[in-house]
Amino acid sequence: MPIRNLSTHPAHFLTVAELADYWAVSRQQIYKRIESKALGAIRLGSRLYRVRTEEALDYERRASVASLPTSNGSTRGAPEAKAASMDVKLPTKIGLRRVRKAFG
Repeated sequence: MPIRNLSTHPAHFLTVAELADYWAVSRQQIYKRIESKALGAIRLGSRLYRVRTEEALDYERRASVASLPTSNGSTRGAPEAKAASMDVKLPTKIGLRRVRKAFG
C-alpha cells in the first residue's frame, strides 16, 4: 500500500522501500540513515529492516530544513527567499557552450 500521509498511515511499521518511495530517495539512503543511528529501525535479517511509523515521523520533524525569514517577516523555504536574504543573484539562464578542440 503506497503511503499518502505518514501521520495518518494505518500501519505501525514501514519497509525500507515504502519509506524510500515516500521520501523520494533511494533505499540506500534509508539504509545509511539506519546504520548511522539517525533513523531507528528493527533488524530482521542482514538487510531486512522495519521502521516504526512513529520513528519515521520523528525523523521528519528533526530533519526539516529551517526556513529563512523574508522581508515581510514570513518564512519561506524557496530558493528565491534564500537568495534574497543572502544578497545572491541567481542566474536567469543556464546554458552550455560548445567548445571546439584542436587535435593536432
